[in-house]
Amino acid sequence: MKPILLILILLVQSFKINAQRSKDEQLEDSIFAWKPAPALKPSAYPRTFSAAQLKYPGLFAQWLQKSYIPIGALDFSYAVAEPNKKDEVAPYATGLCAAMWRANWDDAGAKVIRQPHSENRLYIVTNTILDAEPIPMLTLPGQAVFTRLSPDINRAFAGNSQYKNQKVKQLNLENHPQIGKYIIQYYGCVGDGCMPQVAVYLTPNGKLPIRQLTKGEVLDRIEQAIPAERRGIESLMPNEKQVAVERVRTHIETLRKKYSNSLNMPAYLRNSDLDMTDIFNRDDIFDTDDANKFKNNTHGIYTYEDGVLEKSKQDQPLWICISWEPTDINAQPYNIEKHRSMITHFNFDYVYNYFFKPELVKNKPYTILNEQEQKVHLASYKKKKEYQPTVTKKQATNIYFFEDFAGSSIGQKPQGWYMPASGIPAVVQTPAGETGHWVKLGQYKIMPNNTGKPLPENFKMEFDVCTDKDFTENTGGAFLLRIHNKILRPKGDYTDAPKQIFIDLDAKAGNTKFTQNPTGHTRIKATYTGMSSAIRHADVLQYSSNFSNKKNKVHFIITKQGTKVRGYVDGEEIIALDKNKKAIPAFNELPEGTRFTSFYFENISDKKQVAVYVSNIKIEKL
Repeated sequence: MKPILLILILLVQSFKINAQRSKDEQLEDSIFAWKPAPALKPSAYPRTFSAAQLKYPGLFAQWLQKSYIPIGALDFSYAVAEPNKKDEVAPYATGLCAAMWRANWDDAGAKVIRQPHSENRLYIVTNTILDAEPIPMLTLPGQAVFTRLSPDINRAFAGNSQYKNQKVKQLNLENHPQIGKYIIQYYGCVGDGCMPQVAVYLTPNGKLPIRQLTKGEVLDRIEQAIPAERRGIESLMPNEKQVAVERVRTHIETLRKKYSNSLNMPAYLRNSDLDMTDIFNRDDIFDTDDANKFKNNTHGIYTYEDGVLEKSKQDQPLWICISWEPTDINAQPYNIEKHRSMITHFNFDYVYNYFFKPELVKNKPYTILNEQEQKVHLASYKKKKEYQPTVTKKQATNIYFFEDFAGSSIGQKPQGWYMPASGIPAVVQTPAGETGHWVKLGQYKIMPNNTGKPLPENFKMEFDVCTDKDFTENTGGAFLLRIHNKILRPKGDYTDAPKQIFIDLDAKAGNTKFTQNPTGHTRIKATYTGMSSAIRHADVLQYSSNFSNKKNKVHFIITKQGTKVRGYVDGEEIIALDKNKKAIPAFNELPEGTRFTSFYFENISDKKQVAVYVSNIKIEKL
């Protein structure tokens, strides 16, 4: 099905650079249609389905599609069910995986496709614990055993990811007026390479029908598993098979003796898995001292309450799980929109009542929350026009470009600027202690959209840079400005020119506690294909405290006149000096007739948590 774009494109020119939004930005703001609700294929599963169970994926899709309108995202949703493998021991479950992919242009910029590796899943499923990790060794017919992280929100990612812990705290979903009344758990991999997921569980009694096994129960089950695991145990010592088995039994007894006073206490593991090799290797599977010492989360061992597996086969769900990736302003817009819709419009109470208090919604259709807000929100996209920078003061006729981000909203990406589709985007903010709008540089480059018309042959470029004040690290915010001759493309990005030419200005804020050997620096360097290698590799840093934790706001100037490039920080020229403190001849000289097409800023900070901001960018024709 072809995506339906509901955004009209208008082109507006500002100064002499065309400030049209890139095709990527246009796509980001486009409203796309949902596909028809997905249906289960019973033949693909080793179980049977009732008519009611088969309808749940479609029903969940109807509710979700009313609550969340895909903006900048393509729908490739599918129905899910458990068990989905032969011999799998798990509750019967059915539901929906709303798999949303970031909309992207193909290489030709003509067709809308899925951006690779951008899938963001939202689940609405019955009788499912999404973070449950099965332990096959301890699982018996009708008795599934699994691990999961502690459901304590405050311990979700304890000791593993400060970023995730902070993010979870900021979300504060447990105090949300609707969501907070239900069971909330965060899960997902523990490092910073992936985002935390949130699961909201709707249950008739406010409790999941699971119980945690005790240490004694775990050891009993390990012993019971020996006959089924015997072949694997014997393979560990093929020449002394009986010795291997006895070694396992001996270690089980060792653990019983060691934990004789706590065999009735809940069992926790350091990791999410457990198999007979751990016992054979004489691991102390219950030793969580290091985890507790470093306040790491641990994995409890659980099973379902008696009768749950059999009851799950009925039409009436035992519980409902709704899960998605919560986001903040640093996420991609299509992810932000999904999270905003779930916490603003999705009607959790209706879903709860539909299954567990049906008398309250009898003959009442599903309605979203804050419907008028949704209409206004969608209308803002439908009415969006091309960005035209707001000029806060009259500019002289020789001003080629000016940007103070006054025309962009706080917390949003800067309008009229291109940035890659992945990574943490740049957003407009006001740094502490400052006024006006600044762009907080994100993870990747940010470049103004333009028509590809060259910059003036001779020009003066100036801008303000600010970093977080009073940082305690050795260095603070750092940035790179590159003025280049790259070939600009219709999507707003670029490709390399055959003979590259660029001017680099980079600076890093240093800590003033280092009075003798400053950690901050500034550097300006012109480079082009074919220049003398001696000059090309004379990469000279000028260490100083011009930009620091105390002097966190500075003004930079770059001039190009003829072949000569010069740079200044707060009026002081940046001069490349050799080891004898003498200026290097022809260090910043370019070929005759050099013309540049554009420029970009990039955050190159060592400590990404220390922000760096840019504003008041002006290019003057000389």
